[in-house]
Amino acid sequence: MESFSHEDLQKDIARLWDKVGSIPPALSESSALPAPPAATGNQVAWETVSMLKFQHRRQEQRWAEVLEAREAALRALKERQARLEAELGSLRLKERSDDEHVMVEVLDVEARMEAAQKLLDTERAAQDQERRELQSLIDAARQASAAEVARWKEEERRWQKKEQQYLLDLQDLQSTAARRQEDTARSDDQARRLADSLKEAKSALEKTLAELLRERRVRQETEEERNKAIKKIGEVEQHFEELSRIWDEERGQWRELWDRERSAWETQRLEFAAWEENLRKEREAWHADMTSKDQAQVKFAEQLTRNLRDTTVTSEKLSAVMTKLSDLEQRPPVLVMNDPYAPPRSGFRRRALPWLLALALLAAAAVPAWRWLSVWTMTPIAVKSFTLDNPTSMASDGTVLWVTDWKGTLSAYDPYDLRSPLRSLHVSISGAYRPAAVAIGREMFYTLDAAQGRIVRHQPGDPSAILYWKPAPGPAPTALAWDGKALWSYDAVNKAVYRHGADEANAKAYVLDADVVPTAMNWLGGRLWLFDSRSRRVMAFDFTNDAFTPGFSFAPGESFIGLAAAGTVPAGSSVRRLPFLDGAAPRAQDLLALAGPTAKRQGFALVRLRCGTRLLTIF
Repeated sequence: MESFSHEDLQKDIARLWDKVGSIPPALSESSALPAPPAATGNQVAWETVSMLKFQHRRQEQRWAEVLEAREAALRALKERQARLEAELGSLRLKERSDDEHVMVEVLDVEARMEAAQKLLDTERAAQDQERRELQSLIDAARQASAAEVARWKEEERRWQKKEQQYLLDLQDLQSTAARRQEDTARSDDQARRLADSLKEAKSALEKTLAELLRERRVRQETEEERNKAIKKIGEVEQHFEELSRIWDEERGQWRELWDRERSAWETQRLEFAAWEENLRKEREAWHADMTSKDQAQVKFAEQLTRNLRDTTVTSEKLSAVMTKLSDLEQRPPVLVMNDPYAPPRSGFRRRALPWLLALALLAAAAVPAWRWLSVWTMTPIAVKSFTLDNPTSMASDGTVLWVTDWKGTLSAYDPYDLRSPLRSLHVSISGAYRPAAVAIGREMFYTLDAAQGRIVRHQPGDPSAILYWKPAPGPAPTALAWDGKALWSYDAVNKAVYRHGADEANAKAYVLDADVVPTAMNWLGGRLWLFDSRSRRVMAFDFTNDAFTPGFSFAPGESFIGLAAAGTVPAGSSVRRLPFLDGAAPRAQDLLALAGPTAKRQGFALVRLRCGTRLLTIF
């Protein structure tokens, strides 16, 4: 379109005035002006009208262009407003999803913490209940429980710190979200201002251009802030992923440690339950045994009374017979000469008859007496208090007593002085180490690691040094014993005794003809001696023809943690014999037992037991 300015309008007006008001030079001095011709006036009028029409059309075209530019600006502003609203909605959705994700993570962490706290409260309640019920039995376990609770409290404090860190990160995210909301509010205000500015018709173009420039700057600033926010969100996401990875690793480690500790605590809990049940059964059996023994003693007393009564009656009868015989002997005989029917005199028979009767009575009483004297029994000879923390087993090398502790320490004690250990060693080995049993032989030192289910061989001179370790043949090994030639172990799940080869890897299983769970085991006198924690009895098994046969069993009235031979050493050993607690001479059938706490005795004790027939134990 051709442009039309004010100067062009002035030129057209001047041209028209020249046509209307021009005067010829000949008539310039005359007084009267001639009238313009009619044709010239009409032509000027038509040109004026055409000029006005042309100017009017140009003015309409100019206003039409202005209106089109205004409409185009309005459409562009509306499209930009729609894009800004869509971007603002996406930002709000992303911010809401980020807030929900963060809240879900926080709630998950809180739920885990609550579950861990509930688990800790449950464990504490269970420990308190067990402590109240078995105060006399778990004095040693109390310290371990307190240490475990302290460790869990420390873990709880650590998790609280981590939770505080998570809350700080959440506050940073909330502050970022608040800033984004403020930016969104500012964008909304700018949109409202743009909508209000569109209502002004006169200054639409100037305000539109100024607003476009202002919005360009604001958009650039918004883009910069958005990029910074996206960068910050990326850093937070990376930090959160790193924290999640660290949390997963720590959770895996703690889950593994918790599974091991839970298995150990589950084993101890089952043992405690078995001890409680065995204690109850032992009390009932003790009462029943005492009742049966009282009845047996009453019956024996009645039988003895009857025997004495019969013996008295027989003695009276024998006295009467002897009196009559003496009277007959003192009476002068009536002699009948040459009587063929007279019996011969029997003075020797009469004198031997009382002795024969006495021998018959002794023979009749010897049979039950021999049966009673030939019964196997186990008699406590001496008891000494033994101050220990949390022992798990005991064994002897012929000179000292080695005691293992649940914390993983090995302590050597002098049997003459049990007040303090001669040596206390800590074993350095990979993973958790919980020695549940110990076996000692000539140049042999073995322990049973209940935490890892493995048999560990130590250096005999320095048991803290590990030679090697092998996995146990069963999933739940409980006891070890050395017979002078080979190592033996017992597995509670397979319910079998294993004889290990030279490298402790190959093992042959033997089944015991009894449902037992031994916590202590030892070889003595060619027999396998063990303490059954289920029946609370000491049992002896003979090993003949490559099989075990039950020998005898005895209820000591208390729990034994370890068994050791008293006064015996392995074949071919040159060490001196282990002295007795009471200074008596050693016997082949004597045992040293590490006894646990009882209702009558607080703490542990070392008990010497004499095993054998009543004839041997009496004399």
